[in-house]
Amino acid sequence: MKIGVMIGHSVWVDRATEIGARGNYARVCVEVDLTRPLLSRYKVEGVEYLIQYEGIENVCMDCREYEKPYK
Repeated sequence: MKIGVMIGHSVWVDRATEIGARGNYARVCVEVDLTRPLLSRYKVEGVEYLIQYEGIENVCMDCREYEKPYK
């Protein structure tokens, strides 16, 4: 899915997203490079989309390690 590629490496796409049942929303599992800044939005053909990250609370923003809650 092109959206996932813009954010990182797409791992899987939610079935409801695949069939278009989510309307204006897409749910995609993406591997991101934690050494780089996370995108908060992106544009496609002039339309801006916001990005929400699930599980981001499990990333320490100081050392960029997963499953070490930020303090």
